[in-house]
This record gives sequence, structure tokens and C-alpha cells, in this order.
Amino acid sequence: MHNTPDLTASHQVGGYHEFAPPPDLRDAVEALWVHQTGVHVETHRVVPDAAVSLSFMGRRAPDGSGGDARLRIIGPVIRPHAFAPPAGHRMESVRIKLEWCRLLLGVAPWEHLDAEPLYADVRPDLAVPLEWRLTRARTSADALRVLVTFLRARRDAHPRGAATLLTAGMESLRHGTGRPRVAELAARLGVTDRHLRRLVMDETVISPRHFARIQRFHALLRSADAAPRPAWAALAFRHGYADQPHLIREVQDLTGVAPSRLHAERRAERRAD
Repeated sequence: MHNTPDLTASHQVGGYHEFAPPPDLRDAVEALWVHQTGVHVETHRVVPDAAVSLSFMGRRAPDGSGGDARLRIIGPVIRPHAFAPPAGHRMESVRIKLEWCRLLLGVAPWEHLDAEPLYADVRPDLAVPLEWRLTRARTSADALRVLVTFLRARRDAHPRGAATLLTAGMESLRHGTGRPRVAELAARLGVTDRHLRRLVMDETVISPRHFARIQRFHALLRSADAAPRPAWAALAFRHGYADQPHLIREVQDLTGVAPSRLHAERRAERRAD
């Protein structure tokens, strides 16, 4: 059905499962995701993420309904940190592209850097009826369906979408090499590099270069997660790093640990799950 998300996981680490967004929301939504903590609680290292998630999180009642779960905005992550939710904690979430955050959620991403405010405290007009529907969802699939319906209605209310120049620039940065030549990108878009930098910074408070670094890091992370023993030199070449030492420096700078340690932590989460 048009309103039913495809819950075939495209990426999984421990209790984290990621799914592709519905086709009609792919211009604005990066992914749907669920995180569920089992009996054995594992600490998860939250890494930098240049996106905003709308997440219904908390422990559910025995019948699967809301329990103490609340709807929160997870702002862009700049500083890595540890996350160790209690047993039985569940999160159903949608990850939204930064340039669509204000249109879809009615909040500015730069106001919530490294923060997780209650959506009801920020936009009660949107959050209260949505949270009411989420408390009645019994399964993760039901909760994701409610979130997708909400985003689809918000998307339809803005048929022109986000600013064309901004979306074109951000998409180019997402799919670039991680070492963007901002001046060349600006020239292709018909603006000065200063104008493009200001446009991206004003909307996201993240520079184009740092945004591209984070996107490249996440592409690397997905490749490494799929390998029991990553070939770091080959991954450096595949993802546009100058060499393996460059990859190591970048990962340490973004996460605080070496790639081998980060990979070991994530593999331990997978075994625990």
C-alpha cells in the first residue's frame, strides 16, 4: 500500500535497523529507523550526523502501546557521545534532510545542535496530535506508518518544496567525494562560492566542507559495518580519502577513536543483538 513503509532493513547494527524512505519522500527524508534495546544493554557510540530525526522514544506498555515514550527532535550531532538506554527502550524514527527540516517539522536545525528536546515543547501545535496517534501504535511498523503519514501531509502542504538552489547544492554535497570543490559546485549552480557557502551555513550551521566530510564518513561506516575485517586501505580508496592514514585521522577527528576500535564496538553490538 502507498502508506505502508517497506521494512526491509537496508542497514543494521545491533538493535539499530534502518529502512529506505517511501519513494515519494526520498527528496526530503534520508531514512526510517528503529532502535530497540533487548535484555542485554549495550552502550552505543553516537557519531556525528548531519540530519535531524523525529523520534518516538521510550519504554512501551506491555500491550505495545505508548508507555512512557515521548516524541523528540534529535538535532544534528556534532560531538560524539555514548548512548546506553535502559532495557526495553524503543525508538521509531524518521531521519530528515537538513534543508527540509523547517518545512516538514517547523523547526530550525541549528537551534537543536546536539540536543533532543520534546517536540511538544518546540511545536505543540504539530506535536500534540501526532504524539496522541503514536501512543496508540502497537508495533514499530504502526508507529513508522503514523510518522510517514504526518510527513507526507506536511510535504503536500509545501508543493514547491525547499529552495531549489539549496536542495541542489546539498544533494551534490551528499553524493560527492568528501573533498568538495565548492567553487566548482557554485559555478555549476550559477552562483558565487561565497553565496553557496552562506546559503548552506544559514540553513544548517554546518559548512559545506564539513557536511561533505560527515556524508563521506557515513558511507565509509556502512561499508565497514558490512565487513567482519574491513580492508581499510581499500575503503580509503573507494570513499575518496587520500590514503589509509588520512582515513584514520578523519575517523579519529569525527568520533574520538580509531576506525578499528569503532568497528569493534559496532560488531560487539551486533553480537549482543
